[in-house]
Amino acid sequence: MMYSYQAISPEGAVIKGKGQFNDIQALMDSLTSQDLILLRYRQQHFFIADELEKMFLPKIVRLDIVDFCESLSSMIGSGLPLLESIESIKDTIRNKRLKKALENVIADIAGGESLSQAFAREGEVFPEMLIFFCNIGEETGTIQEALKNTAEHIKKLDDIISQTKRALIYPAFVISAMSAVMVFWLFFVLPRLVETFNEMDVVLPEMTRNLVSFVEVCKQQWYLLPVIVAFLAAAVYLLRKNERTHVMLARLYFRIPIAGDLLRYSNLTLFFSNMSLMLRSGVTLTKCFEVLGTTFKNPAIKKIVARLKQSTSSGDSLFTAFSQAQFFDAITLRMVSVGESTGTLDERFTFLADTYQERTTKFVDVMGKMIEPIVMALSGGLFVFIVISLIGPVYDLISQLGGG
Repeated sequence: MMYSYQAISPEGAVIKGKGQFNDIQALMDSLTSQDLILLRYRQQHFFIADELEKMFLPKIVRLDIVDFCESLSSMIGSGLPLLESIESIKDTIRNKRLKKALENVIADIAGGESLSQAFAREGEVFPEMLIFFCNIGEETGTIQEALKNTAEHIKKLDDIISQTKRALIYPAFVISAMSAVMVFWLFFVLPRLVETFNEMDVVLPEMTRNLVSFVEVCKQQWYLLPVIVAFLAAAVYLLRKNERTHVMLARLYFRIPIAGDLLRYSNLTLFFSNMSLMLRSGVTLTKCFEVLGTTFKNPAIKKIVARLKQSTSSGDSLFTAFSQAQFFDAITLRMVSVGESTGTLDERFTFLADTYQERTTKFVDVMGKMIEPIVMALSGGLFVFIVISLIGPVYDLISQLGGG
């Protein structure tokens, strides 16, 4: 049940809060563990209002979690108790959604739950990787190192996603702008010019007449466009609902020129970054693949991870499993072979993660330079198209007026 309450601290400060508790006794026990005395409370019955409030809370970005993990790791390393550390960080948090989640975490820990369990109850806020490594840190007594490693991992993940988005924003913007120009020219400029040309008996080129016919058909049968879009959307949805076709589509993404290579490099960076981090933390190989299976959203990568787990569980070497996956390149297979034979898999995976992240960064830079001539070529082609279909009739009109 949801309770809102007011409590007083030993210093006399009145503290307001809200949280989920089984009953009023659980609320009082939680406050007592924090050296707080309950003044008044009220049970919340408006669950719809609470859900609406959650909807309008600001989104939590990855760097918010990074800052939290780094601050908590630093405070625990300084010898501060866990509960006191989280309370101190909560007072400095500006994001209301994260602050609200930390209030619930504090209440859960005060009620006897572990840090990983408290994070798991707020799974919409705290990533699964953080929960997993906190659980390992609690079992091995290395919670500070677990928080630090998680912060580094999320920061690397944010860098990869930012680089990928940065590479795709510019071409998406250019394509959208050019499409808008074409639509404006075809449906607003061209019809008015054609009317003028017809009034003056100017003979239009065949290309211009074809364009006019195309525009007229589009105007008369405009209702077909939303029908086609809806049909395509439904087809894609049905294909994605089917596991086999969803995996096939995901594999096709990796074959797209340029963008497919970028997608492959970024996914391999995350793959080996996760693997190296888990192996350094003492996680078994089988458990690594289990966690990776829940980390990746791409069905093709999930399928590869499942095959790797099945192959290694049946007794195959890691090198054999990677070779049979038919997804990894020669440098990866060589590093896996060396790491497996020398017992330094975590170091080799770290090297591969750094290598693929460097490739991703370089690819983003090169992609930006490659797009410029492509955009210039498309712009030039559009200009030539406009000249042939529009400027030609204008020139004929001027010639006729001059001759007259």
